[in-house]
Amino acid sequence: MKSPVLQILLCICLLLPVCGCAKKAAAPAVEQSATATEARPAAPAPETAGAQPGDATFDDELDDYSSQPVAAISDPLEPWNRFWFAFNDIFYLHVAKPLYRGYVFITPQEFRTGVSNFFHNLFFPVRFVNNILQGKFKAAGVEFGRFVINTTVGFGGLIDVAKGRKTIVPVDERGEDFGQTLGTWGVGHGFYIVWPFLGPSSLRETAGFLADSYTTPLAYVSAHPVVLQTGVSVGDGFSHLDSILETYESVKDSAVDPYVAAREAYIEYRNIRVAH
Repeated sequence: MKSPVLQILLCICLLLPVCGCAKKAAAPAVEQSATATEARPAAPAPETAGAQPGDATFDDELDDYSSQPVAAISDPLEPWNRFWFAFNDIFYLHVAKPLYRGYVFITPQEFRTGVSNFFHNLFFPVRFVNNILQGKFKAAGVEFGRFVINTTVGFGGLIDVAKGRKTIVPVDERGEDFGQTLGTWGVGHGFYIVWPFLGPSSLRETAGFLADSYTTPLAYVSAHPVVLQTGVSVGDGFSHLDSILETYESVKDSAVDPYVAAREAYIEYRNIRVAH
């Protein structure tokens, strides 16, 4: 295997079953600490490495979240994670937020929508491949049809012509990713990890992100597909920053310990995405 990134990905995938990965059928572990109970948010923390939060409201999926047990995950890297959580907090609120406000001020809504549509169309292979891997063949067909229509009639995906059209099966516009595929196969999260700029993740979700980077067209136009994928994912997250920041700030402001609240909300959100 020539690529060191692929070697890292293989190592991560081999480590997943060893790191306390529970089967999907097993009941999730819970923690009932006073801090966790008080810090429970109404919606999950932002996520730019997997699902696209700008396509639907998180609250729709988490209406009964407050009545559910808190999703627990091993956090052996907590000092590292807290450092990057604090770093990201400064970056989100004091760098990204002002930049986004300037972006909104100088660009029309139509332009911003076109950028968001373009990113969504660009990641079609990720959604298509993972629908196939999960056995969702009708959903894969819907994704393929939307891609063809939006790429041709929609000027390369700038216009979402297929949006709102009735399909043979309901398909979440955020689609599927390899982290969700691993969860569907019964692979647990492993341990929690926070990445700079990208935010919360886990061993499973990081492996999924790396795998997805090789299913996009970006993998074939660059010698460093993971680096390019990361940059595009950050750009895609920036195009949805209004909803991401709204969710993030609601989690932070309502929590006794924002770090714990963000961790629990992220894991619960990803569990719900896998269940769907």
